Amino acid sequence: MRLQGASVLVTGASSGIGAATARQFARAGARLTICARRLDRLNEVADQCRHAGAAAVVVRRTDVTRPSDVRAFVAGALRDFDRIDVLVNNAGVGWRGRFQEMPEEALRNLVETNLVGLATAVQAALPPMLEANSGVIINVASVVAFRSAPYSAFYSATKHAVAGLSHALRGELSGTGVKVCAVYPGTTQTGFFGGGPPPVSLLVQRPEHVARAIVRTARWPRRDVIMIPYRLAQLVEPVLGGPLDHVLGEIRRKSVAPHRPPPPPGASPAGGRS
Repeated sequence: MRLQGASVLVTGASSGIGAATARQFARAGARLTICARRLDRLNEVADQCRHAGAAAVVVRRTDVTRPSDVRAFVAGALRDFDRIDVLVNNAGVGWRGRFQEMPEEALRNLVETNLVGLATAVQAALPPMLEANSGVIINVASVVAFRSAPYSAFYSATKHAVAGLSHALRGELSGTGVKVCAVYPGTTQTGFFGGGPPPVSLLVQRPEHVARAIVRTARWPRRDVIMIPYRLAQLVEPVLGGPLDHVLGEIRRKSVAPHRPPPPPGASPAGGRS
């Protein structure tokens, strides 16, 4: 696909992979519609995109857990640029800890953000893409979609769902001119890890590295784009999946706070009486 002048939508574009992806499309001369909840950060990214060479940039404050917000985001891009060439579903949240201690609110937030929000964006973008017999949908999954991570059980489950949805839609849309792709980043230096410094290791990637892969996927759509060196994990998974579950569980257990039993009825979490 030719990206000069293309209408590109990016969700979760206020930081990290989303911001880097928006800047990378801007360098290719695309017309951008970007969204996130943090409007101040989004406006900063928009200025960076204009400076990088974007043909046009429109920002929209959007909470992807609200279907009406998502549909308005897609409709606005269609109204502004008359078409939708590329949709990058990047918005996502994570949770780390023991599954039995995961609050119901966090569980629902992961489903509504990582899966329902993504699906709503795809449903909204498909009609104009199908009418044009052209378009690329890029869903940002994660390596945990094929190598599930202990203490990130439900996050892994949502990313498995993203991969499954992407593969099924690719077949469903065969022959329509619309391509569906899944990109699988590994650990990336982003604000996804909270307020602390980003992790540093040989397996940690920069957002710009993932963004370049996403833009290449828009130009030359592929079913699955697995970031190096995580391709090795996919290859060994059928043989070493069981031992890896154990090894990763032992490694991650050391970084998770020790389990504390819930307080008795009538007691506060700190142990005092309420």
